Amino acid sequence: MKTALLLLGFNRLDYFEKTIKSLEKNAEAHQADLHVYLDGGPNAKQSEIISMVNESNFQDPVIVTRDENWGIGRHLIDARRELFDNQKYDRVVLFEDDMTLNTDYLRTVLSLDDWTSKFSDVGTVMAFNLNPDEKNIQSKQLQKIIFTNRHFWGYCMRRTVWEDIKEILYEYESKYLAGIDYSSRPHRRIRFFFIRRWMKQGRKIREGHHVSKAEWLNAPFPRWPWKSPTSQDAITALALWVKGYCRITTMVSRAKYIGEKGLHFSPKVFAEHGFNQQQVFDFSNESQVLDFQLDIEALRDRSAETHYV
Repeated sequence: MKTALLLLGFNRLDYFEKTIKSLEKNAEAHQADLHVYLDGGPNAKQSEIISMVNESNFQDPVIVTRDENWGIGRHLIDARRELFDNQKYDRVVLFEDDMTLNTDYLRTVLSLDDWTSKFSDVGTVMAFNLNPDEKNIQSKQLQKIIFTNRHFWGYCMRRTVWEDIKEILYEYESKYLAGIDYSSRPHRRIRFFFIRRWMKQGRKIREGHHVSKAEWLNAPFPRWPWKSPTSQDAITALALWVKGYCRITTMVSRAKYIGEKGLHFSPKVFAEHGFNQQQVFDFSNESQVLDFQLDIEALRDRSAETHYV
């Protein structure tokens, strides 16, 4: 499949350097096209990041720079529009600048994406999770997958899915992001005139073979989204849910989230969500996983599902 890697950057130089160095250690990363999208504005560090990209061992990376600060919402929606709508990539694997990857991360995600191709209801796949188990236990979980409502980090989406959900993202973009600062978007209007309207329409039942059952999944938003997030990640989760898709991740994480400081994170929030206790082990020499299995026990434990986006 024609595959693009989309790497976002802005001004966190230490995070970006760790992320791209870990990505270039993934052999499969050099069999895809790397696209680096850099937001602009007075706080951007575009030239420094461009130097990092050019010093990497990626061949012919495509670098797109914004001439002003777009904010992550418009920045990311437009990047997916370019790669899917205009350049017609079959699938895109998206990375932000705050995750360090094991050397088998991309191999695992692409294998999982291939595995899910026989199902009609899978929207995204990734290989990031918070797994508290020790290494000897995780070594027995390498094939296991679970449903997730976690943040969209290191995820793979197919163009067929994007074609199905993009109308919702484009409406959100035109109504609530155009011409305003992303941090000043109208949260209340998004929640009650957009999220609630789409949620009231109900969830589409997709034709074809399903990996999920309705009783295994929880909606990303409550019926009354009083305090629901309004980010583009949140709207992507909304769009996937409404259109009948689920999101899947591996039970064993092949990456570590390092974004202790950022737009939505602080050291306190980082700790509150348990990211200071991540148990990430290197199984790259033994995780040649080509077949996967839903963990039914995790589905029975509703507390195993996390509901923030």
